[in-house]
Amino acid sequence: MRLRSIMAIVACFIVMAPAHGAQTPYRVSLIGDGYDGTAWHTGVLIELDDGWKTYWRMPGEAGIPPEFTWKTSVPADIAVQFPVPGRFRDASGETVGYENAVVFPVTVNAGAATGVKLDLGIFFAVCKDVCIPAQATARIELGSAVLDPSGSAKVGKAEASLPVPGTIATSASVELDGTRPTLVLALENKPDDIFVETSSSAYFRAPEFSNGGREARLIIDNVPDIAKLKGVPIRLTAAIGGRGVEQTLTLP
Repeated sequence: MRLRSIMAIVACFIVMAPAHGAQTPYRVSLIGDGYDGTAWHTGVLIELDDGWKTYWRMPGEAGIPPEFTWKTSVPADIAVQFPVPGRFRDASGETVGYENAVVFPVTVNAGAATGVKLDLGIFFAVCKDVCIPAQATARIELGSAVLDPSGSAKVGKAEASLPVPGTIATSASVELDGTRPTLVLALENKPDDIFVETSSSAYFRAPEFSNGGREARLIIDNVPDIAKLKGVPIRLTAAIGGRGVEQTLTLP
């Protein structure tokens, strides 16, 4: 994350850190305990008060992504997946995340274990006019006699809406638009939005569409030398009519 984003978040945290025992604008729980014969399916549910948001794994111009820490009663491999986010513009700039509520689907592969006790520690941020740090814990016993059918239904709905591999762009290039580095994508179809991730410090702003929606141009911040993007893999996530598509390309 860029230094500017870190400093902005730290400043917000200092101003808005909740007092001990104060009511928080978020609630975190583990829900659902489905089993597919190989792995358990549960989910991290974050519920937010009206007007509050939390962040995606790429938080945007300012923010921090959620960090998940797990403890299990038996050895297990745990994978957290991210639903397609939304894009927001407020006093902190352009941010990417979720409002109202989000379920992060979690897959727990514990081999032949008949049950798993799962403990979560999560560090994240929630924002309204400013941001506050958020920490929470949750616990669930997968495979217990106490089932959670309503929670499993929510997890199943979240899993069904996860991005799937597909073709978003047929080509990608970086050029200067005046003095501004810009990512240019040739699109198969016009999406509602495109989110771009790299391992570099670059931030790709909201797309501007042209050519009947067959081209997208995204201004790139925090890249003083566009030559440093040569050969860099980029991960695209597109929101298309309420569903998500993912694709990885390498910049020429």
